[in-house]
Amino acid sequence: MKARGQVWGERMSEPPEEATVAYCAGRDVAPRPMADALLVPYDLWQNRAHVMMLTQQGIIAGAEAVRIFQALDDFEKRWNDGKLALDPQKEDVHINIEHFVAATVGGQVAGKIHTARSRNDQATTVMRMYVRDHLLCFGESLVAAIGAILGQARRHVGTLVAGLTHYQPASVTTIGHWFASYAQALLRDAERSVASFDRLNISPLGAAAAFGTSWPINRKLTAAYLGFDSVQQNTLDCITNRWEMEADAATCVEFAMTHLSIVAQDLILMSQPQFGIVRLADRHTTGSSIMPQKRNPDFAEVTRAKAVLVQQLTTTLFGIARGLVSGYNRDTQWTKYVIMDIFAEAAAAPAVFSSVFESLSIDKNKALATASSHFVDAVDFADTLAREAGLPFRAAYKIVSRAVRECEELGFLKAETVRRLAAEEGCTPQHLDFELPPAKIAESKKHVGAPARQAVLANIEELSAKRRLILKELRARRQKLLRAKEKLEKAIQSLAPENRRGRSRS
Repeated sequence: MKARGQVWGERMSEPPEEATVAYCAGRDVAPRPMADALLVPYDLWQNRAHVMMLTQQGIIAGAEAVRIFQALDDFEKRWNDGKLALDPQKEDVHINIEHFVAATVGGQVAGKIHTARSRNDQATTVMRMYVRDHLLCFGESLVAAIGAILGQARRHVGTLVAGLTHYQPASVTTIGHWFASYAQALLRDAERSVASFDRLNISPLGAAAAFGTSWPINRKLTAAYLGFDSVQQNTLDCITNRWEMEADAATCVEFAMTHLSIVAQDLILMSQPQFGIVRLADRHTTGSSIMPQKRNPDFAEVTRAKAVLVQQLTTTLFGIARGLVSGYNRDTQWTKYVIMDIFAEAAAAPAVFSSVFESLSIDKNKALATASSHFVDAVDFADTLAREAGLPFRAAYKIVSRAVRECEELGFLKAETVRRLAAEEGCTPQHLDFELPPAKIAESKKHVGAPARQAVLANIEELSAKRRLILKELRARRQKLLRAKEKLEKAIQSLAPENRRGRSRS
């Protein structure tokens, strides 16, 4: 089947997956929106919560609040319909929305929106809402990828393969054991997304310009309306550390992308024709504009680059903060762009790997061939000799090392050679069992976390249970945000139910 739009489509049996193409193309032909355009839904929510709190505190009259809410609804509808764009002359999303409300209901009423609030606490509040939402999405996507990886691990608990150290054949393991290691690492990253969410899900709104306000505001009320778990108390800390929650979330993403880059490198290596252990589906490979035979793992190479970029951007967040004086500094405005770029680069990665693992295939014969050559049984010879002949391991290691040297041209260890060399050292293991096929080696490693079938299955079951728990935690936090939005909507509706009946909001 010919690929759509690619010059290399004739090589493939299926067209490339659109998500993979977009992931690999990056910003080459796809524009990114204004930074503050991404914040519109969050700033509208924040405005509604702040105005509702001011109303319930008696700072804004109910009738005035109703008019403000109607103007915000109008802005939202026009925005969603594509009839509005942010005006660069108005600096940011906050002033764009405030000016729209002023143009709709007049300056006398609209001017009260900003009572007891600075753009500082407004901006950091909205960014927290943006980051926590993207953290949830990233965590949920990670959990889905982990599910796909564990599915392949379960299918290949008995598929023997040589494990590597220093890129060299090392010892016998299984594909199931190998893949389960990916899931275990990524589960830690999914746990980090939950922990990071909880650390940043505190409300800075009400800090004003870092030093509070004399207005009788209720910060706990706005926190509840915005789905925050609590209030970030010291107002100076709220503003000084605008960079910190971005760096916290970025570190979570950085860990995940680094782990995925390791997975990517493994897939690149194992899918090389020289190995042929893994075959990536055609839809996850790309061809060449000049070499008709190519099936390139571009998504994996791109992941390595993205991992580096995310790491450097995360370092940038700490760099921006270094040396700042307490209070607001305009430097921290750039933390917005950095965290948005991090999510833009990394957000699709877990879904791409989920699709890759769901569709890849394993050549069991080629995998077994690696587990039956290049002396990957040497350590097991040494262990057997030490255990059954009562030798110190170092003595057994020395004997087997000499045997490997003598058998180099054969490419495999001969039991007779090991016995002869052992005898030269004063040990006569004539009856030792040196029949060590790969399956026997793998099954001999039965302890927790080892490659034996039952050990890997137990590992997979434990990881699967933890995966379900993390998904439950992520969904619970998502539901809390939805309930907070519904609570705010009900409070607003109670002011003027006839104007908001049947209204829905994304």
